Amino acid sequence: MATRSQPKLLAQGKPRTLGGGTRPWRVRLYAPGAGTNKYQVFFRTPAGEGEPWKRVLRRAASEEEARKIFAQAEAALDTEQATPVGADVRASRTIRMLGEEYLADSVERGKQPRTMEGRESRLNAHILPTIGDVPVTKWRVEHSRKVLEKGSKTLFSQRGREDLRGQLAAMRKLAWRLGWLDRSIDPLDGLEIGRANLLHGATAQYVDPRLRPETRQVRAMAGAADKLCGPEGTDPQMTRLPLFGTKIRVAGFGGLRLGEQNALRAIDVFFDRGYLHVNGSWITPRRQVGFRGPVKNHTLHEVPLPKSLMHDELLPRVKELLGLPTKATLQQVLNAQETERQRRADLAAREPDKNLTWWNYPVPSLEEHWLFIDTVTGLPVKPELHNERWHRIRRWVDDNDPENAWPRTIVYRNLRHHAATKWFHEELGESWEVVAQYLGDKLTTILNHYVRAGEDALRDSVSKLATL
Repeated sequence: MATRSQPKLLAQGKPRTLGGGTRPWRVRLYAPGAGTNKYQVFFRTPAGEGEPWKRVLRRAASEEEARKIFAQAEAALDTEQATPVGADVRASRTIRMLGEEYLADSVERGKQPRTMEGRESRLNAHILPTIGDVPVTKWRVEHSRKVLEKGSKTLFSQRGREDLRGQLAAMRKLAWRLGWLDRSIDPLDGLEIGRANLLHGATAQYVDPRLRPETRQVRAMAGAADKLCGPEGTDPQMTRLPLFGTKIRVAGFGGLRLGEQNALRAIDVFFDRGYLHVNGSWITPRRQVGFRGPVKNHTLHEVPLPKSLMHDELLPRVKELLGLPTKATLQQVLNAQETERQRRADLAAREPDKNLTWWNYPVPSLEEHWLFIDTVTGLPVKPELHNERWHRIRRWVDDNDPENAWPRTIVYRNLRHHAATKWFHEELGESWEVVAQYLGDKLTTILNHYVRAGEDALRDSVSKLATL
């Protein structure tokens, strides 16, 4: 009777004594033996707390794949990381499972609810319906191309398509980090999005000057809001948002984001210094109760406002919130504000979290001194309701003040663009470095948004040619 031939040993690793055994062992790679066409890799992995390590066999259809598993096992044992898993586990690691890991990783990184909603929406609307059941190990460029083809049918903006590709890139990076996808495989290799036409000297984030409202338009919208939402307004749907005109001025002359406007409280206004302390943002996740969260990028900043806006509009509201009489002096208001700040600072000092201070000490939402509220709820207004009222005001200005009509192409958030360019930079003459500080942004972001290389030279040339 012929003896069965033994498989040929192709490679073996360094001797190891891991696992509690008395004899050293090695990771070994064998060529296919009699009766099989599979390469075999043997090594040991932990079986459980206090138990001896178990012997593991991994099979591969080619020598290249087998040597890859061999190298992975050696590297994992050297660095005390997870050893290569079996084919059944690799097959179960689909794009759907990777998507779940991606969302969980985003939460651990502290991403804001609105950011999480966008990532979850792109995952559910475009990625999972297209390639959700594809194993991560078999994720290739053609799969990513199908996702972008599907997305192009509903995502009409360049930014939306870029966000979708960016999410695929983030999932690819996570797959590499988890070891679910070999780093030699790039499922986005050569997959580019068609470039949009760019004005010479501008970046892709450049805000067209036509989308930056004029100061006269800002004043017209704020005046209309005073008329429609003020105490003399006749529509209860409008008067439930008092001080909407003041809010528009804060946005147009301070450049605050909508969440930052909604999160303003009586203690955040420094009348003696002439600025707002921007230290939080009102966040309204879908199907959840709103709450006051951190400011974007966790960057606190101060924003100067015109004295007329501070003293004529915000000061009476702060007196009301702090329970002071209408005839209270400015010093009395400052004292009441500082007393409340110190009270919160003292409470924060007793908490184990040393990051708490007067401006972020948690207070029940209904007990906060919000500057701008929805009178029905007593809380800052939801973005959807805010925008609906904003469009009512815009239509009123169209009909009653057509000289200062607000173009439909300019949305509410573009008040921030007015503050940056028309007000801070042109009217007040502040440098872009200072503008970036006022807006709580990086200088590079501000330059990308508002500065076009060669624009000044072009303007000078036009002026010279006008006389020829």
